[in-house]
Amino acid sequence: MKYLTYLIFIFIISVQTATAKDKPLSYKEFGHLPMIQHPVVSPDGKHIVSVLNSAEGPSIVLSKFGSSELMTIAKLKKSQDRFDHIQWANNERLIISASYSKKYFNDYTRVNRLYAVNIDGSKFKLVANKKNRERPAWMDILSSSRIVSLLDKDPEHILLELYDERDENWSVFKVNIYNNEFKKLFVNKYDVRSWYANSDGEVVFGVQYDGTNKKKDTINIWHRKNNQSEWTLLHTRKMYGSTSFDPIMVKGDKAIVISDHQLQRKAMWLYDIPSGKFEKILYSNDKYDVNSGILSPDGREVIGAVYFDHYRRNHFFNENDAKVYSIVKNSFKKYHTTIADFSLDRKKVLVWAQKDNSPPKYFWLDLDKNKGGYWFSSYPYLENKPLANVEAFEFDTTSGMTLNGYLTLPNGHDDKTPLIVFPHGGPQSRDYQYFNPYVQYFAAQGYAVLQTNFRGSTGFGNNYEIKGYRQWGKAMQQDVYDALDWVGSQNIVDVNNTCMVGASYGGYVALTAAFQKPERFKCIISIAGVSDVEGIAINEFKYPTLRAFVEKTIGNPHDDDDVELMKSVSPIHHVDKMKAPILLLHGSYDTQVPIKQSREFYEKAKSAGVDIKNVEYKYGTHYLDENTNRLSAFEEIGEFLEEHLE
Repeated sequence: MKYLTYLIFIFIISVQTATAKDKPLSYKEFGHLPMIQHPVVSPDGKHIVSVLNSAEGPSIVLSKFGSSELMTIAKLKKSQDRFDHIQWANNERLIISASYSKKYFNDYTRVNRLYAVNIDGSKFKLVANKKNRERPAWMDILSSSRIVSLLDKDPEHILLELYDERDENWSVFKVNIYNNEFKKLFVNKYDVRSWYANSDGEVVFGVQYDGTNKKKDTINIWHRKNNQSEWTLLHTRKMYGSTSFDPIMVKGDKAIVISDHQLQRKAMWLYDIPSGKFEKILYSNDKYDVNSGILSPDGREVIGAVYFDHYRRNHFFNENDAKVYSIVKNSFKKYHTTIADFSLDRKKVLVWAQKDNSPPKYFWLDLDKNKGGYWFSSYPYLENKPLANVEAFEFDTTSGMTLNGYLTLPNGHDDKTPLIVFPHGGPQSRDYQYFNPYVQYFAAQGYAVLQTNFRGSTGFGNNYEIKGYRQWGKAMQQDVYDALDWVGSQNIVDVNNTCMVGASYGGYVALTAAFQKPERFKCIISIAGVSDVEGIAINEFKYPTLRAFVEKTIGNPHDDDDVELMKSVSPIHHVDKMKAPILLLHGSYDTQVPIKQSREFYEKAKSAGVDIKNVEYKYGTHYLDENTNRLSAFEEIGEFLEEHLE
């Protein structure tokens, strides 16, 4: 494989030396959506299909494997629509998942649609049951669908899970992806929400999430041997209890699941379905949670496990699969790589490569022909630009918590460099050392950036996460302040010239800092942030399957004591204490944090005399994943920081 490595190396060098003279970087280079998203290789390895984001909107494009010539297959008409996922049903036909935000009862929800199309753009069809087309419009909120099986031995059909009003629940249909014929496999009289098929395409496993009240916050597991057998309720487990349970695949009477059973951190287990027992560990890491499984190209086998330290790490069970990944790693030693996708025979490999200071890009490898090449970058305007390094840190707080995170210092920094404190969203999420367009934008403008994986962050085991439960505005918030103090003790940036910037839960952290530390920050930026904790808890509590989780992690919005605690840490009730200028950015079609969270906060803060600006984006989603909106948000953020930081 020496020739292959040499070829890739020469290609990278040629790309680097072919760039134009460096120009100052602005919001325009960082603020656009990733050019390429969700690429997948056809089963026969002849084609790659992906989402292409452009100023005209998202489209599905096709290229021959090894070629950068793109052909448009499908395009969305509305700027507020987005493509969420692409799958190959067979070598000639694709299944495309798209969605848009729709308003019901003064709230927005994401409405899902599936389409089937040939790779030449012909026979484009909405995958929808004709019997459901006359149903009331409000039932669109139940339109989300999930592919249960691609039925690899039957290329004309897939198994699809979607809501059926006759069952008043989610049922499984066998769907002809060419003529749209739907056939329901069985009546869902078990209130099962998630169905799983075995490798032969037989639906044999169902998980019922019952969160209707405190006594019924359970996970009920249903099973049958094959399509001809009757369903049996085998086990009941506590929802959000001592043991998590996330099925990946069913193999005979065994299930492969991600669970924190015994270890207090997530591992991959083999679960015996009839006995309801965890049989053995397939893979675990001593420090980090297992994040997911790696499936074979045909989806019939779990071939490995994924965990994250600072970057994604892959563990393969089979020597041949490990060998393929070893070739990938050795071909791109200066990058952190993973296999984005590969053909059924594992010979055509699409590689995803990036660094902390280099944007994600894709390379193709043809292992049969011993060839490889560059395909596309997600941020082509940032390739070979002098971006900042992201350094990992870890320290102990005075409360005894060992925190980790990342500090990004701009090129040419000194102890007068201003600082952006940038807490992540979630809060059940985490930051990584990977390239981040927000972080690199801040650094390109001359700001250092602090990211902290505060308690409550995921990926570091149960203890790390559980310590953040019911700690909105309290211990989780203090962790961010402690990280800022730690950076101050290093004497490398000016922590007295600081702005807090965050999105979603991170926006909440920023707004909370505005009243808890009114003298500490020179400005505050909240992107789709929470201002009323009780309001967000009420919004989530209306979904039965989320009630136990909301009560456990935030509080019960119907309990007086919990409500008082929520109000005490809700920025909207403390605007009189705020002194720093505030910028609010929010999309009007946000389905996760309603826009009223920003609107009502803005009105109350403005009335209290706070220097505040509110920017709303038409069609804007929670992630502002529309090019014009995203670019505008980056421009607004840059101008606001320039105005308020020295």
